Amino acid sequence: MNSEWSAADPAVTAAGEAQAGAPGRIDVHYIPFREALLVAIAAGLGYGFDAYAVNIFGLLGPLIAKDLDITVKAIGLIGSIFLVGYTVGTIGFGMLADRIGRRDALGYSILLYGITTALGGLTSNLFLFTGLRFLTGVGGAGELAVGAPYTAEMWPARVRAVGTGGIMFSLYSLGYIVAAIAALVIVPRFGWQWTFIFAIVPAVLVFLFRRMIQESVRYRHARAAIEALIKEEGAVRPRVNIWTIPGATRRIVIGWLLYIANACGYWGITVFLTTFMVRKFHVAPSTAIYYAMLFYVVQFFLSYVGTGLSDLIGRRPAGIVGALIMIACTIEASTTTSLQGFLIFGGVMVGMLGWLWGVGDTYLSEFFRTSVRGTGFGIMVGGGRTVSIAAPFLVGWGIATLGPTIPFMITAALWVLTIIGYLMGPETAGRELEEVAL
Repeated sequence: MNSEWSAADPAVTAAGEAQAGAPGRIDVHYIPFREALLVAIAAGLGYGFDAYAVNIFGLLGPLIAKDLDITVKAIGLIGSIFLVGYTVGTIGFGMLADRIGRRDALGYSILLYGITTALGGLTSNLFLFTGLRFLTGVGGAGELAVGAPYTAEMWPARVRAVGTGGIMFSLYSLGYIVAAIAALVIVPRFGWQWTFIFAIVPAVLVFLFRRMIQESVRYRHARAAIEALIKEEGAVRPRVNIWTIPGATRRIVIGWLLYIANACGYWGITVFLTTFMVRKFHVAPSTAIYYAMLFYVVQFFLSYVGTGLSDLIGRRPAGIVGALIMIACTIEASTTTSLQGFLIFGGVMVGMLGWLWGVGDTYLSEFFRTSVRGTGFGIMVGGGRTVSIAAPFLVGWGIATLGPTIPFMITAALWVLTIIGYLMGPETAGRELEEVAL
């Protein structure tokens, strides 16, 4: 492979960025493969640590409930409060990335949720623990809201999905696997609290690593164009209302459809994945964690299958095929009475989350131009996450009231929204960001 790849970069004219709808003049720059890969790994490692901080709570839900003397409904409520923070952080960090840059926004994100996760292991007070989970959500949300657009801006069109959704979500899967190993190794020796306290170590390491990567080339040029306009013409810093951009509302709605399904489906399934296996198949909690870890190994590989397919045949067909597979596997995994059957269909079900999120993350990163890409991405994903706030509480209530089967099976209907979203949207695969972005 060549050491450098061609990647169109918006060295946008000052007038172009200042005007609401015009992408401006495009110059071609060359982004070294090493720089693009480092950005993807840096964003992916943070996203993986996000997976650790997020999923350690779901994995250890039964133990935390017992230690804090709360019910499974309360665990679901804490999960929903966490998602309130996730929603706030998704929109807030997306806007922050457009204002101060991708790299610095990612740095603030990981420090916030690394510190609050660690502090969560130091308290036995239910209200303080819940508040810290809210702040963990705020910080953790920045990993996707900033990381996906940042990576998309660095990778060339022909393999953008693999570089953005593939690498990022495969490392997210790896983060879950690390969380499962920590739950199996640390908890029996030191207690669940130390799996939270441990989080500060990778947070600091990833933060330091990120200081060595470069800012997005596209962002630097878009920012420089705006600064030149201010300096040379004495203009006021332009503020674009994203809702006034022609065609923006339709794309935002598409983003909401995709992420209502992605977020509700993910949190509805994964927060209670181990609880489902313990209650329905009567396996030990440690065995359920082991099986969940294997499911995420499947997810690691399906992240690359889905994103690779989307680079090959298009985002829309790859997303629709993924949704159809997800519907079938969710129904089978929810209704089977055989543990072996659940391990097969449940493994594919969890694995397909990597496929659908990987393609969706890339697709929405391509919708808006550089100066508002973070804001647009944050609004689209944040809108979907707003609806998902209720998912853990409703599934927890459903499991406690109706048993484990029905709440899991209902999540299959969510993926119809994914199909509708892709049918409404443009095809973006193989095209430069400047060709498809509004």
